[in-house]
Amino acid sequence: MSDQSCTPTPIDDDAIARAAAFVVPPANPPRRVVVALSGGVDSSVAAWLLKEAGHEVIGVSLRLAPDDEGSIAVRHGRCCSHDDMTDARRVADAVGADFYAVDARARFKDAVFDPFVAAYSRGETPIPCLACNHEVKLGDLLGTARRLGAVLATGHYVRIVDHGGHPAIARPLDRQRDQTYWLYGTPAEVVPELLFPLGDLDKPLVRALARRAGLPVVAQKPDSQEICFVPDGDHARVVEGALGPQPAGQLVHINGKPLGRHKGVHHFTIGQRRGTGVASPNEGERLFVVDLDASTSTVTMGPREALACTVVRAAPMRAAFPTHLWPERITAQVRARHQPQPARWRLVDGSLELTFDDPVLGVALGQALVAYDGDVVLGGGVIVERVDGLRPRRH
Repeated sequence: MSDQSCTPTPIDDDAIARAAAFVVPPANPPRRVVVALSGGVDSSVAAWLLKEAGHEVIGVSLRLAPDDEGSIAVRHGRCCSHDDMTDARRVADAVGADFYAVDARARFKDAVFDPFVAAYSRGETPIPCLACNHEVKLGDLLGTARRLGAVLATGHYVRIVDHGGHPAIARPLDRQRDQTYWLYGTPAEVVPELLFPLGDLDKPLVRALARRAGLPVVAQKPDSQEICFVPDGDHARVVEGALGPQPAGQLVHINGKPLGRHKGVHHFTIGQRRGTGVASPNEGERLFVVDLDASTSTVTMGPREALACTVVRAAPMRAAFPTHLWPERITAQVRARHQPQPARWRLVDGSLELTFDDPVLGVALGQALVAYDGDVVLGGGVIVERVDGLRPRRH
C-alpha cells in the first residue's frame, strides 16, 4: 500500500459553505445514545451531531483486530486499530462525551477471523465485515447499549424510514456511500433501537461538518480501504498464516483441458480474471474463474457466460423486515457493488431462495444475497448455493 493512504482528504469550498449553514435538528425527545466510535470521520460526526441535538452521548470504541506493526500507511488504511482508538478518545473529549474502550479481540477472532480463514480454505469468498456488523457491532454493542439504558448509533450511511407502518433500514441520500448491503442481517425488532445520523448527508458535507465541529484529527482522515486484519489486501497470506500451507491443485478449462497448477484455492474467487497466470487454449477467449472445488483443489476457468446462473440460495435467512410483508417481487444484490436485479423469492428449509428474471454473473459462495423493496432492506443471507448454471455449487 502506498503512502497515498496517509494523504489528507481535501474538503472543498462548497462543502464548507454547506456545513456552515447546516442546522442540527433538535432531539425529539433527547435520549441516551451509545455511539460506536471507530476513530474515523463518519462515527465522529455522528457523535457530534447527536450531542449537538441534545442527546446524552456515550462513545464506545471496540478494539478488534490485532495491530499491524508495519508502516503508518498500512495502519491508516484500516479501521479499529490502536491508533484509531486514540483518535476516538480525542473525539469523545472534543464533543463532551463519556468514553469507554472495549477489548473485543477474542470475540472478534471467534466470530469474524476464524470463520473468514475457514471459508477461504473451502473455496468461498467471505465478507468478514458482515459478521463484524451482525455479531459484534450491532450485536454485542447493542447489548452494551441496552444495559446502559441507551439506544445505539453508528456512522453507517443508511436511513431508517417508515415502510408500511414499520421502521425499516433504507438506502441513504449519498448512494456512493450506501452501506445497506452490510446491514441486511439487522433483526427487524431491533431497528427501532438504532440511530444513523448520516443517512441524509453526503460524505463531503460530513467532512466539512467535522471541520466545523473542531475535529481536525478526523476531518481529513482517509477512509479505511481494506479489511482491518488484511491491511495489504493479501487474503491468501492471512489464510496461510492461520492454517498453514494449503493444498496445491490444478487449473482446468471448463471443457476439461488442463491449464496449469496453482498454490491453493484460497488464492482465487469466482469471477476473477486477472492474476490467474493462465491463458485460454481458445484464441481470443478471456478466461474467468467459474468454479472452486476445495475437495479436489480444482480451479475451473471458463468464458464470461459460464458465470451465469438464475437461482441462488442463502442461509441462514435473516429478516430486517417482517417476511409476511415482503412483496412477491423484489430486487436483490449478490455482492456489494452488484446492480440490483429483479427476482422472485421463497423460503426453503430456513434458507432464502431467489430466482432472478435474468441471469446474474459471478455468484460466489460466502458473499451476501440481499433483498430489497425499492430502497428498503428486506433481509438476506450468506450465499450457500448456485442452484443452476454451468457450474452449480453447494456449500
